[in-house]
Amino acid sequence: MMQPDLPAQNKTGIENYNFLSSKEAYVWMPVVHHKGKKGVYTEMRYNYEEMETASVYLGKSFSKEGELSYDITPMLGMVFGNFNGGSLAINMDVEYKKTFVSMQMQYTASSDAKENNFLFNWTEMAYQPVEWFYTGVSMQQTKMYKTGFKSEYGVLIGFLVKKFTIPVYVFNPVNKNRNFIVGINVEW
Repeated sequence: MMQPDLPAQNKTGIENYNFLSSKEAYVWMPVVHHKGKKGVYTEMRYNYEEMETASVYLGKSFSKEGELSYDITPMLGMVFGNFNGGSLAINMDVEYKKTFVSMQMQYTASSDAKENNFLFNWTEMAYQPVEWFYTGVSMQQTKMYKTGFKSEYGVLIGFLVKKFTIPVYVFNPVNKNRNFIVGINVEW
């Protein structure tokens, strides 16, 4: 962790998520992000908002390191491919001792048809009892234009090996609509 009195440092990461389900096709979702010394944040995604669709985001991070640490990053994005439009998003992370909460929320508007507009939220809360392992719960919610929220709840475990993080999510773990997301992420 960065000490509060040290100058901010660049941080770059590659996230590689794999969606696995018996009812749907395999989906690969790569995400690349970079935060500069002054908190300028950029992020690129593929297959995240829609299949065969890319997105780019630009934002500014506001962070504090300490016993209670946080990082809040509002962003503005463009989405192009099978889905075209713009997006307003925010990433938020809070850590206190061995517990963390992470949330990513976005509203994405289609330039083709407002019926494709959606609100998406991904939230997770986890506890890290040892340096190399964490576990917790996760939720994802999607609200399409003029519809109610579709929610999925799940559990997660994660392993940390040097600079690598390997999160494993199981959504709907107790019913037949179960699906998995497995990541292999690195940050430097």
